[in-house]
Amino acid sequence: MGKSKPSLKSNDKEGFIRAFTDEWADISEVHGASIVFGIKPSDRKGVLRLYVWAYDFAEGTLPPPKVEYSCEYPTAAVESFEACLYRCLVKLERVIRDRQQFPMGKA
Repeated sequence: MGKSKPSLKSNDKEGFIRAFTDEWADISEVHGASIVFGIKPSDRKGVLRLYVWAYDFAEGTLPPPKVEYSCEYPTAAVESFEACLYRCLVKLERVIRDRQQFPMGKA
């Protein structure tokens, strides 16, 4: 978004939760999106797949999501679950910005 992203150490779980909730609020405010998370087991044992969708609920019904993003936890990257949640929203926001900038896809 407009402000700089926090610089966090991988073991700063509380900091990642704070950054996660701040990012969620920023996406909602700046892009007018409602965020929905889903979690289910992936095809690999011991691995979760996280889904995050950005909806525009202006009509009061459940339309198709404006944007969606998914990731897995844990991965080879050393990060906490809290960091994974934050990373999902950062990536989702990037996808939203790309869709706004390139509505027909990148050339």
